[in-house]
Amino acid sequence: MPEQIDRLQVALADRYSIQRELGAGGMATVYLADDLKHERQVAVKVLRPELAAALGPDRFPREIRILAKLQHPHILPLLDSGEADGFLFYTMPFVSGESLRERIDRDGALPVPEAVRIMREVADALAAAHEAGILHRDIKPGNVMLSGRHALVMDFGVAKAVTNAGGEKMTTVGVAVGTPTYMSPEQATGSEAIDARSDIYALGLLAYEMLTGKPPFQGKTAQAILSAQVLEKPTPVTESRAAVSTQLSELVMRCLEKAPPDRWQTTEELVPILEALGTPSGGITPTQTRPVKTVKAAPASGGSKRMALIGVAVLLLAGAAFGVWKALGSRAGGFGTITRMAVMPLRDISGADAVFAESLQDQLINGIAAMDLAGVVPRSEMAEKGQSRRIRDVAAEFKVDAVMEGTLFRAGDVMRINLQVVEPQTVRHYWTGSFELNVKDVLAAQDSLVRTINSQLRGVLDGSARRAANANTGQ
Repeated sequence: MPEQIDRLQVALADRYSIQRELGAGGMATVYLADDLKHERQVAVKVLRPELAAALGPDRFPREIRILAKLQHPHILPLLDSGEADGFLFYTMPFVSGESLRERIDRDGALPVPEAVRIMREVADALAAAHEAGILHRDIKPGNVMLSGRHALVMDFGVAKAVTNAGGEKMTTVGVAVGTPTYMSPEQATGSEAIDARSDIYALGLLAYEMLTGKPPFQGKTAQAILSAQVLEKPTPVTESRAAVSTQLSELVMRCLEKAPPDRWQTTEELVPILEALGTPSGGITPTQTRPVKTVKAAPASGGSKRMALIGVAVLLLAGAAFGVWKALGSRAGGFGTITRMAVMPLRDISGADAVFAESLQDQLINGIAAMDLAGVVPRSEMAEKGQSRRIRDVAAEFKVDAVMEGTLFRAGDVMRINLQVVEPQTVRHYWTGSFELNVKDVLAAQDSLVRTINSQLRGVLDGSARRAANANTGQ
C-alpha cells in the first residue's frame, strides 16, 4: 500500500498532495489530500486497479463528468475527476465528521427525531437528483456523511457511471456494483428497469437501520441477503422499537414494499411528510416547542411543485439589489434561559466561501453582543480554543447554555445558509432558520441577511430574558 500511495502521489503531484488513506470499499480506496491550487483538503477516491483496467481511461471520466453538475445543500459535490498513470479518480470535499455507518456502529439506533431529520435530508437530496434525471443506486450508511447536525449524501450516480463505462467487462472483474444489504429487489434480480423507486427502497432500508440499529435483512452470504430482499417481508419497525410512531413506521414500511408500484412513487412526495413528522404534530419533537404560523411559498425552481415546509415556512422578501431569499424555518422553544452563547464556525460545504463564512460568523457574534440580552464568546477565542465540533463539548469548554451552528452552500450566485441555536444538553432547538440569497452583491446580501437573523434571534433572547426575570421574581 505505501508503494501505491507513492505512485499515486507522483501521478497527481501537479494537483494534489496525498496525505494518508482514509478507507477502502468495494470499488475504490479513499485518500485525504491537499488541493494545491485551492489550498483546501479534499477526499480523493481512486478506483480499484482491476476496475480501472476494465473501464479504460476515457469512458469513466466522461460518464462521471455529468455528476459534477449536481448541486444541493445535502449532496457532497464532485470537484474533479480524471485519469493519471493508470489511476481513475474523482475528488470531493473532505468532511471532517463521520459517516452514518460509523455513527450506527458506535451508538446503535439513533434518537427518533435525529433519524427523521437525516431521512428528510437524504430524501431531499434524492428528490433534487431524481429531478435532474440522476439515480444514486447505492444509498447506504457508508455513503451518508454527518457534518455537524446535517447529512451529506456522496457518490451520486457513481455506480451507474461505472456500469455504463465498463459495459460487458463488468462481469469479468469481480467487482460488485452496489451493496446487497441495501439493494432493492429489482437490483437484486438484475433487472434493467431501475428507477427512482429503487432509491426509495434503499432509503427505507437506511431509515429502518437508523431506527432499529440493524438492517431488516441479514444473512451469512451475499446471496442469502439478496434472496431476502426479493422474498422476505421485513418485521415492522414498531415491533423492534415501540417508541417509533405508527405514522413513521408505516412510512418506512411502504418504502420497503417489494413491488415498485406499491412504494412511494417519488421522493418529492416523501419530503413534506417527513417535514410534518418532524413537527410537534408529528409526535416526535419536544412538546415544549411552539409551532410557527404556516405560510405558503412559491413553487421551487426547476418545475418542482413542493410547497414550503409544513408548519415552519416563512417567506422573506429583501431588496431588489440582491434578489429574493427564502426562510424555510424558525421556531422558539419555551424552555430554559440563555445567558451566554457560542457561535461556531460555519461549515462551508461547497469549499469556496471560507471568507464569507468567517465574515458572517463575525457579524452574527457582533449582532448578538449588540442586543445586550446575552453574553457571546468572541470569535478570536473560538478560533484559539474551539477545536471540538460537538455541541456539548463546545458548551462545556466555553461555559455557554446555547450554541449556534450552521452550514452554507453555494451553487452559482445562489447561496443557502442553514442555522440553528441549540440547547447543548437536551439538543433541543431554541431556533432554526434556512435562507437562500443571491450573492452577486455579496455585502448587501450579507448585511440584509444578518438584520433578518438578528431580528428573529432578538425574539428568542427576549423570551429567554423574560423567563429568567420571572424565575427570579417567583412568577
